[in-house]
Amino acid sequence: MDERVSQLVPEPFHARGNMFSLHGRVALVTGSSQGLGFEIARGFADAGATVIIQGRNAEKAEQACKALVDEGHDAYWQAFDIADGLVRSMAFDEIRQRHGRLDILVNNAGIRARRPLVDLSERDILTLINTNLLAAIEMSRLATELMREHSYGRIINITSVLGRLVRRGDFIYPISKQALETATKVIAVEMGRDGILCNAIAPGTFATEFNQELISKPENIERMRSRNPLQRWGKPSEIVGPALFLASEASSYVNGQTIVLDGGFSLMF
Repeated sequence: MDERVSQLVPEPFHARGNMFSLHGRVALVTGSSQGLGFEIARGFADAGATVIIQGRNAEKAEQACKALVDEGHDAYWQAFDIADGLVRSMAFDEIRQRHGRLDILVNNAGIRARRPLVDLSERDILTLINTNLLAAIEMSRLATELMREHSYGRIINITSVLGRLVRRGDFIYPISKQALETATKVIAVEMGRDGILCNAIAPGTFATEFNQELISKPENIERMRSRNPLQRWGKPSEIVGPALFLASEASSYVNGQTIVLDGGFSLMF
């Protein structure tokens, strides 16, 4: 084989053992003290990873971490606001000191403002964009500094099906999520040569604690039945499979892609 060609062809990949194992990996999942973030963190822990639970509320983060430790997993917690640059950097310094590496980052933390444009202040818009987009980008930058040292990394951005669909009364959230999906592609292109893959998951509506009021309204129940081929909300645990796939060796040639996880909701109108 021509030497120039051989350089582009890696060693054969054999699907032996458990391609979905995360043993020996260190994973940081933001916004993982509850909801989808906690389910992802638990799934990674089940697969053998050392998991870092992150949240703004120290008590909730500690409780979530305890739940994993009580199940026999290797986990600890960090409480900080991802939008605060100083404490964000300090959190990564701690990861470097404790492990010398970070293999997986899930940018799951985010905020929501279900209001139309006319009811949003400039501060409202900047706060949401800073948390949902800019902080996730900065988290990714800090993570790649650690990942590049080992020529390996997985970044998973949790976007939303509402980055592709829009509706009245929910102005800025879809914009932030669509922008994060674009950032996913750019990170994938820039960091692929360093062995760092970046992909996204775009969830539809899941029956999480955060969405309880939303999913209990009769009009939303009827809308889900008429719009979703599965005629139900997503179960929080159903995000684990796609997240584990993207975090593991099973997705070693998947880069810059978005898995839409909505039961087919976005296919119908």
